[in-house]
Amino acid sequence: MKVQTGMRIDKLVFDRFRGLCGDEKLMVGEAVQCLMEFCLEAGSVAEVLASHVGEMVGQRKADELKLKGALAMLKSFVRAVEEEEWYVTVNDRETRVDQAIYRPAYDAAVAVLPKIQDPQLIEEAERVLEKANQCMERIQ
Repeated sequence: MKVQTGMRIDKLVFDRFRGLCGDEKLMVGEAVQCLMEFCLEAGSVAEVLASHVGEMVGQRKADELKLKGALAMLKSFVRAVEEEEWYVTVNDRETRVDQAIYRPAYDAAVAVLPKIQDPQLIEEAERVLEKANQCMERIQ
């Protein structure tokens, strides 16, 4: 048996949620009911929300660390180009710095950058990526 409810929800939030449900081929009522059932199984609404926030914080930190690692690699690429060191040893083989360092680090940085929320880290990433791109143009 279903019950009709009249909840007051922010229009923008509801419209975005309804759009998300539509994208995933779910009815809004089904999604809300599933969320309610999940909270009931957990025995706490606050616990469900806290676990979600904790996961988000952990993922954000992991993304920031991944970006910082990629930026460190790009900085070493820039140093190598500035010192005109065109090859590095990878697995006992000499490999060009653009293939060994630039491409993997650039791809990793660009993939994770949209998830970053720290304005200072975003600014640093933009600066390092721009410098790496300039160095890449020098060696092509």
